[in-house]
Amino acid sequence: MSYRTVIDKVLTRLREDTIGADWVGAISSASEVDAYQKLIGELVNEAKDIAEDSWNWTALRSVETVTTAASTATYDMSNVTDRTRILQVIDNTNDNKLKQISDSHFYNLTYIGDTQTANPSYYRLNDNDISFWPTPDAVYDIKVHAVIPQADLTSATDTFTLPENIIVLGAYSLALAERGEDGGTTSDLALRRFQQALGDAIVQDENRTVNETTWYAS
Repeated sequence: MSYRTVIDKVLTRLREDTIGADWVGAISSASEVDAYQKLIGELVNEAKDIAEDSWNWTALRSVETVTTAASTATYDMSNVTDRTRILQVIDNTNDNKLKQISDSHFYNLTYIGDTQTANPSYYRLNDNDISFWPTPDAVYDIKVHAVIPQADLTSATDTFTLPENIIVLGAYSLALAERGEDGGTTSDLALRRFQQALGDAIVQDENRTVNETTWYAS
């Protein structure tokens, strides 16, 4: 289901005019989309974010590979955002699970002149990069198991990673709350329906990975 289709479904529930045709480019600059329809587009993305942050969804899981180099501690991870959740970091070369340390701990280790190099035991995630300590002394194959949320949708034909029915219910409840509607379906009832659908989807996704409590190097 496309971004435009989801927006139209929410607009239909609100008894508002639908967009009716794909726009070109980003929704923010689309002349075919009026101001209220653009607001619903924003609420659709907000509902998507709420759903994504509620669970470590199988569909959002990714394994990022970091190949280290001797004497280099920090590496770019452009796919990582402030909403990324790290499940675990594995040194595949040594079949070793790395532990996460805080920024202050990492700075204490690196800025007091500790230039120790070895196979890394700890990692620190910062914005779009990851740092290791001790600083790698050779090439290591590091696997970063993470949950990476989908970027906000902007184009009419963009599609969702998570189930669209959840997004529709979530955006509808947000829209009702935003305009303070009391007639028909109340915002509280719409929110409960969204939460119920989200909970059902989480249980279904959890059942797919019931035995996947630990990830191993491979």
